[in-house]
Amino acid sequence: MRLPAPRGPVSTALFACLLGEPGPVPPQLTELADALPETTADARSDEDVQISLWTCYGLTYDGFHGVDERWEWQPSLLAVRGALEAVFERDVLAEVRLPENLTPERVPAFLMDICGPATPAGLLKFMHQNATLDQFKELVIHRSIDGLHEADAHTWAIPRVTGRAKSALIEIQADEYGGGMPGRSHAELYAILMSELDLDPGYGAYIDQIPAVALSIHTLRSMFGLHHRWRGGILGNLAATEIGSSFINRRFSEGLARVGASKKARWFYDEHVLADAVHEQLAAHDMCGTFVADYPAEWDRVVIGALATLNIRGLFAGTVVEAWAADVTSLRELAAV
Repeated sequence: MRLPAPRGPVSTALFACLLGEPGPVPPQLTELADALPETTADARSDEDVQISLWTCYGLTYDGFHGVDERWEWQPSLLAVRGALEAVFERDVLAEVRLPENLTPERVPAFLMDICGPATPAGLLKFMHQNATLDQFKELVIHRSIDGLHEADAHTWAIPRVTGRAKSALIEIQADEYGGGMPGRSHAELYAILMSELDLDPGYGAYIDQIPAVALSIHTLRSMFGLHHRWRGGILGNLAATEIGSSFINRRFSEGLARVGASKKARWFYDEHVLADAVHEQLAAHDMCGTFVADYPAEWDRVVIGALATLNIRGLFAGTVVEAWAADVTSLRELAAV
């Protein structure tokens, strides 16, 4: 995967740095990172912040052509990533309101109430009833950053939890990876979906067209998954992903059928209709429920993870629907070469 095009001063300095030998980052990059609290209004939709954070996380996923793998754990680069995460976390938490009087034992029921369907109703209804094939392609491009790495960020939580929560998480993840059957993992099914829609299934192929609000869906779960203190957050993120997913994916599949997409193209969505009907109960009760019972002091992290996920999805959906209502693309326009 190639490095993306920069989108501002931080990513410009960061990408130039990554093409060199691993070592202390230039003072300019450190200064730009330290100034982020003052220069960033909302990191969730800030193009420079999100492409920089996505790239830092990318070193722990696939890596990049021409970038030395030793950059992944270079201390000064981790400090830059930490500054990006801090401003992102600030703006994520600013939009989260924990409900009053919620107790650990009520968390599973609360998750079931707020998370299904997890996709904002306006976008879901539009995709089901009105979206064109080109608009479906746009949505698939937006979500490719997540879909082609489906389940990976959640897998980082496995060594961080114990007992029934671990078992439930592993059960969900086993299905996400197709039960170990080649070609059946959900990420592979997403690649098939892209190919059937005449899109490039290579990871990051459309990165320069994907806006910050779409990247933030992926960077949120990466941040939760990579930090032990956010282990409850990644479980809440997974619960928000699974609860209501069966209904959502049925509607997406029906919408794709309406515009003439092949059965093979709909395989990704159809697979989730059955799997996620089981997963939502596992996620809410066996995974999150037993986790908060074992670690009652961390129940709020689970709820924050779910609410933050829903908030960012709402921000993304609103941006996409607004663009389509104005009869313009929801993707970023590529710069002229």
